Amino acid sequence: MPISEVQLHDNLLNELLGSMRHSSAQVREAIGVTLSVLCSNIRLYMSFSQDNPDMKSDISHHLKEESWVQLVTERASEAVANIQKTGMSDSLEASTDVNTQNGHLNVNHADSQDDVKWMETLFHFIVSTLKSGRSSYMLDVIVSLLHPIISLQETSNKDLSTLAKVAFELLKWRVFREPHLQKAVSVILSSANDSNWRTRSATLTYLPTFMFRHTFILSSGEKQKIWRTVEKLLVDSQVEVREHAAAVLAGLMKGGDEDLASAFRERAYKDANSIQRRRRKSNSGQSVASVHGAVLALVASVLSVPYDMPRWLPDHITLLARFAGEPSPVKSTVTKAVAEFRRTHADTWSLQKDSFTEEQLEVLADTSSSSSYFA
Repeated sequence: MPISEVQLHDNLLNELLGSMRHSSAQVREAIGVTLSVLCSNIRLYMSFSQDNPDMKSDISHHLKEESWVQLVTERASEAVANIQKTGMSDSLEASTDVNTQNGHLNVNHADSQDDVKWMETLFHFIVSTLKSGRSSYMLDVIVSLLHPIISLQETSNKDLSTLAKVAFELLKWRVFREPHLQKAVSVILSSANDSNWRTRSATLTYLPTFMFRHTFILSSGEKQKIWRTVEKLLVDSQVEVREHAAAVLAGLMKGGDEDLASAFRERAYKDANSIQRRRRKSNSGQSVASVHGAVLALVASVLSVPYDMPRWLPDHITLLARFAGEPSPVKSTVTKAVAEFRRTHADTWSLQKDSFTEEQLEVLADTSSSSSYFA
């Protein structure tokens, strides 16, 4: 591009960045799409200028600073925090004395609406970038915006959440390579430990696709960190997150690293067996989350082989069945898992039941709603 056109891009970029809170939804969408074109054009120009040292100018040095990237990422972090904070306070507004705090609430509401509009424009920018053939030039920006995409899947604003979900689905197709992969893993691990449980759950939704698409380029250390992070969520304070983590681990064991899967199964059985022994001796003061997490680890192992009968499975499903006497949600988890095991192994049970001892079959029969099934 000639220098005059580059200057035009820079001026338009600054103008559009200042208009991202426009009142019209259609205009915000147009701004987001146009930003995608402008930013990718600038990135392409900078890439070309690096290969041509003769192309030096003041505007090139200015664009190299890429202040727009820092502005967008920092502003996005602030907007996400404000939107989530406002969403948490929405449930309290009904009990707030409006007569004494009406002005304060209106100010907060106005600020929140500005943040929502700004994020909608940003999501249009992300969607347009991911759909374009130039997204490879913008991967560092997309990675820096992973957390906003993940954390705004469920908000009180349906339009904003819809846009976040569109960006989320497109993001699943994107493969990150170094140096962006390491940053992506860092953002994912941070999101999995977010204080908002919906963000933790959304991260779990993204993790299986991310792992499968990057299974051959992730280092063993990165894979282990991700597995450990998901394992920790088995004892999350939110029951939905715990159950979601178990489902993710079951999927990872189906098509992931066998060494990691085998090590996880061994830890799951050891921990659950230890809890079962302690609870037989005395009513230990373990939290519901810790017991439920140990049971869910067994569930993940059992459901990872829905039709086969590996040597370790009889011990795992039997130990799982021994937790049927626990109160909910442990009891319901055990009942569902055993029922699913029974359903998926029904066709070949006449052969597979020979892998069980008589005592194990009795334990399963006591857990099953149909005692004759395990006879």
